[in-house]
Amino acid sequence: MVGTKVGEKTKSEKPSSLDFSKIRLYLFPILVVIIAFIGYKIRAATGQTKYFIDPDTFYHFEIYKLAIKEWIPKYYPLADAPFGSLIGEPLGLYIIPAVLYKILSAFGLEAIRVFKMWPPLVGFFSIIGIYLLGRKLHSEWAGLWAALAMMFSIAHWTRTFSGNARGDGPFLMFFIYAVLFMFYYLEATEIKRKVIFGALFVFSGVLMLSVWNGSPFGIMVLLGFASLYVIVAFIFGKVEDVKKFAREFYPAYVVMLLLGYALTPSGIVKVGGHIRFAFEAFLGLALLTGIMLYGGKYLNYSDKKHRFGVVAVVVLLGFTGAYLYVGPKLFSLMSGAYQSTQVYETVQELAKTEWEDVQRYYSVKGTDGLLFLLSLIGIAIVAFRLLRSLTQNNVDAKALFLIVFYGLSLYLMWTAVRFLFLASGAVLLTFGILVGELFRIVENLQEKTSTKALYALLLIILFIPIPIVGANTTYNSAKAGGDAVTPSWEETLLWLRENTNEYDTATSWWDYGYWIESSLLGNRRASADGGHARDRDYIIARFLAGDGNQSEVDFESWQLNYFIAWVQDWAKFNAISYLGGAITRYERDNRGMILPFNQKIDDNAFYSPYGIQLQIVEQEGQKKVIILAGNQQGEPVQTIIMQTGEVITGKGDFPYVAYVFPNYAIAVYYKVATSNFLKLAFHVPVSIESDFTQKLLSNFRLVKTTGDLATYEFVPFGVYRIEVYKNETWTPVSKLIPGEYKAKLYISAFGRDVKDAIIKFRAYDGDKLVSEQVIAQNVNIDHLNEAPIEVELNVPNATRYQLVLVQKGPVGALIDAPKLNGRLVSPIRVLNDGQSGELELKAGFRKDYSNLELYLRATVIYLVRTEGESRDDPKAAFEPHMDIIHYEKIADGLSTSSRELHFEGQASFPEVIQPYVEKLKNDYGDRVEIRGIRVEPVFITDKEYIIYEG
Repeated sequence: MVGTKVGEKTKSEKPSSLDFSKIRLYLFPILVVIIAFIGYKIRAATGQTKYFIDPDTFYHFEIYKLAIKEWIPKYYPLADAPFGSLIGEPLGLYIIPAVLYKILSAFGLEAIRVFKMWPPLVGFFSIIGIYLLGRKLHSEWAGLWAALAMMFSIAHWTRTFSGNARGDGPFLMFFIYAVLFMFYYLEATEIKRKVIFGALFVFSGVLMLSVWNGSPFGIMVLLGFASLYVIVAFIFGKVEDVKKFAREFYPAYVVMLLLGYALTPSGIVKVGGHIRFAFEAFLGLALLTGIMLYGGKYLNYSDKKHRFGVVAVVVLLGFTGAYLYVGPKLFSLMSGAYQSTQVYETVQELAKTEWEDVQRYYSVKGTDGLLFLLSLIGIAIVAFRLLRSLTQNNVDAKALFLIVFYGLSLYLMWTAVRFLFLASGAVLLTFGILVGELFRIVENLQEKTSTKALYALLLIILFIPIPIVGANTTYNSAKAGGDAVTPSWEETLLWLRENTNEYDTATSWWDYGYWIESSLLGNRRASADGGHARDRDYIIARFLAGDGNQSEVDFESWQLNYFIAWVQDWAKFNAISYLGGAITRYERDNRGMILPFNQKIDDNAFYSPYGIQLQIVEQEGQKKVIILAGNQQGEPVQTIIMQTGEVITGKGDFPYVAYVFPNYAIAVYYKVATSNFLKLAFHVPVSIESDFTQKLLSNFRLVKTTGDLATYEFVPFGVYRIEVYKNETWTPVSKLIPGEYKAKLYISAFGRDVKDAIIKFRAYDGDKLVSEQVIAQNVNIDHLNEAPIEVELNVPNATRYQLVLVQKGPVGALIDAPKLNGRLVSPIRVLNDGQSGELELKAGFRKDYSNLELYLRATVIYLVRTEGESRDDPKAAFEPHMDIIHYEKIADGLSTSSRELHFEGQASFPEVIQPYVEKLKNDYGDRVEIRGIRVEPVFITDKEYIIYEG
């Protein structure tokens, strides 16, 4: 009987499901915390370096330190020397980790340690967030596997590892939580829960806006989801759902926009224009919603076709109005990183995404692209779910959101490599949903619990190698990464910090500007860096890639003091040569400008890592140089043996010039084979102009070298040759000697004319000045057509001598952001054409001055297309120009106190810029592109330049 009862009970039971709800309640959160901690450790592995891996992080560290000190910093003095720059990034990016520091400093943690912890912490909380969101949108399993994928994914790691403190990492974290709280808010029925989750949704959304200038992606995803949801719900007759959604989502979304916009004057949020656009788009959505909800009195809403027709007409009208309002830019508002300038074309992370990039970023090991490929199946499942719900006359809001999020993420991902990270949220989430769907299928099987447990175990065994292999691969890669700052750069920059004036400026190729500025390294002002003075990049490139007079630029207008040349920039010389106007776009992409042969095989043969050989052979008693590349061979145009000066002429069927050093060789593309870069970095003394190398080295004086890194002191005027009149002839001398005689001074004026100058001769006994004479007055030299200056010299016995040229020149550096009529203005564009107002400036100086003049100097930097039929022609080449077009005097007779000056006074600027731009357009037509317009405050006084010392 008992057995019968038991049998009957067993027979009447429903098949049990694989229900681990109680276990999951505790096990899954614990697992996710462990997973997030492993993700933190993977990301923190790069924090063991002395400095930072990512160059931009040096800049972010400096602003973070300012935020600790000032909370809401506005001005960064070391960029765009000597003017400084307003901080362009949203200050939330720095205030949030500064708050974290204030908390953790109580436990003895230093600022740099907290700063290095911040990106891995972003990764930690992002992993937890993606788990919670996956659970909300699909299932516990989906959230768990999305978290496992995010733990190791290169795509997500690349912006959340220690030493990479950019804004897109925190943005994605806050966006994930904003979406999570949004769905909790929309689904909550209890008032208290709805208020709490609504507030968290708004708060996370505002934080999202405060950390990244690309944050409009988040508000547009939310708006896109809202738009599609109300449209689809309306078309399928879910009017009550539309009303409920509009009552709940619309006010919260508007509050988020309004709070974000309210934070723009402080600089905490910097995307005010995009917020306005989002609000305008929202008003269009609100109008459409009103028509859908209350237009039934006048329009036919009888069936789906009629409702779809109404929506289609209204949306079409809305897009037409938006296009008329915004213009063609409407279709690029979300792209964010289209290659709009030649500089951006050369930035790797702004390059257009290729499939190989996707494979690499979304791989488990190597370049398999497995996570992305599986995410495609995941989003297909989501799309199927949505379609199935629609066939049942329901609208699956979660599926609709995922499709919008995934679609916009992929659109942005294909525009530029940098957005492969941004897409990681959607890609990894849908990967998790794919795996979660498989577990859901198992759970819903009509099988015994043990059978379903076996199936679940098989799924785990199938997928668990993915996070194990991926985590191991990413961790090993992270550990292998070293400091970006090489020992030679560290030595040079620390030397710069210890041996130069606090107001000195330095430059190199722009990549290293943040190192020069960093308080950890050079702590000096830089002429260009990765985020400022991008118009100057072209001018630096012109100097490096050029030769002779055409390569001279007015570095004195930047008050440049030091130039640093690095041998390793041979690898970037394609980009440098292109930006400098020396080569075409096609040559940039298809020719190596410098080919290194860094392995010496024997006395007459060198090997390149690219599989090319350079051989010096003797045929029929004559030396020849042959380049071997596979089955092909050719001869350089010319080969120079640097140790002996021997020149070997070749056929030139290999269009390069070869330079052979004792232990290595380089082959340089013929168009840049005499470039200044070779002179300064490789010490190759070649030029197309007679004496130019001597002139160059009188302006760029080697003061520090580490072997691969050379630091030059820059002076705009330098003596490169002295001749004395002896025995009725002019004879060159290597240095001044005691006596009375006539001398010719050959002065190199680099990029700037000598105007109404005087030249002084000084003699020193040790540090004591024993003689000073004015030996020339009213000196004028055209820097493009220099002529020697004849002088009478009376040289006493002394330990050293100086020749000093004195003429008007710029001095001082801004130490605070300028203000116009009480409002901060850009230090490099303080006034515009025809503008006037009360100008306020603060500047610092190396010494006190009593007769300073203040000018506003207008400069136009532009490119002229010298080759090619259009801007996008592969054969296009662009020549950079920097024209100083006007000086407007604002005040004179100014003096400093304790080497500082605070100026307040009326300033006005005439209309000179636009007429000059129009003239350029008339002269060059569509061949001219304006790349920079500057109106900078410049203090000018009599300035001494040491043109000779010996």
